[in-house]
Amino acid sequence: MSESTDQYALPADYSDHVFGVLLAAADGAAHARDGQEPGETETLALYLLDGLLEALEWAHEGVASDEAACMWLAALRWYKLVNKSYPVDAPEPQPRWIDEAFAGAPDFATGDTQNLLALDNKDMASTGRPLFPEANSTGVLTRAAFMALLPRVDEATTAKIATDAAALTHGHPAAHRAAAAAALVVRSALESGTDSISRWAALVQEFDVQDLETPQTDIDAVDTELDAVEDATNDAELRDEEQSEALDLSAGAGLVRAVKYVTLALKNADPKACYDALFDALGEEPDVETAAFATTLLAAVQGTDAVAHRPASEIDPILDAMHDRWVALTAGK
Repeated sequence: MSESTDQYALPADYSDHVFGVLLAAADGAAHARDGQEPGETETLALYLLDGLLEALEWAHEGVASDEAACMWLAALRWYKLVNKSYPVDAPEPQPRWIDEAFAGAPDFATGDTQNLLALDNKDMASTGRPLFPEANSTGVLTRAAFMALLPRVDEATTAKIATDAAALTHGHPAAHRAAAAAALVVRSALESGTDSISRWAALVQEFDVQDLETPQTDIDAVDTELDAVEDATNDAELRDEEQSEALDLSAGAGLVRAVKYVTLALKNADPKACYDALFDALGEEPDVETAAFATTLLAAVQGTDAVAHRPASEIDPILDAMHDRWVALTAGK
């Protein structure tokens, strides 16, 4: 993992927007669950981010490490937290601060069931060695948003880290492409705010839904193009009878919905109005994974203002600590 302080200048409010993304993942997931917290969706994403930060810690000490392996070991510790034991014959990594922080936590609200299913293995899955090659669901999206928080790396690195994080549990190439696109959309929002909206439809092409013309600069044009992407996604999946039951839960469909609804929500000037518009669009019983990702994207644009109205959360101290660690490892590096 390499970084450059010269090539990638960060906005002055970048840290606030990163903290907003962390807060938004927990808030969006809890909102979709009618206030129930904590849950598997946001806690797995936090563990995977800690795994990425552990790799960064090793890099700062001059020791090479495998980011994907660090994230897998973090995911195994998350598995133990949720399931009370490690998978049979799997490695038992040394505990980290986040394990102590979550010690004694109540049972977690469920998320994408593919996560626990895939991690109940002694071997690490990867893009080259998928354990569940047909798994393609929205559980890859929130972690992709967190993978976008590593600053001063090129877009290819961001996409690869997000893909590697997705591949730990989801083996379908479409899920990997959706995760890469999701991370790049969040990254663009962190770096450019509302100016990035015109890029989102183009970045969604990483999912290979269909070729899009160069996006226009206004929100209405982006919305029109994303409508076309969503229609193409629905048409393609409806033609596949085996996939029809998972129409609303495939990674790509979730990504397209989230990007579309955040684009529409940002037509509102007030952050609380944006938030309300987003959840109105997501519906009364939204997919938790999609809702969590969509809220992170809103916060990537607006920073902590996006969720300033949120009630206090049980995991706020952990979110604070994660942000502090992110600052210590990335500031000035």
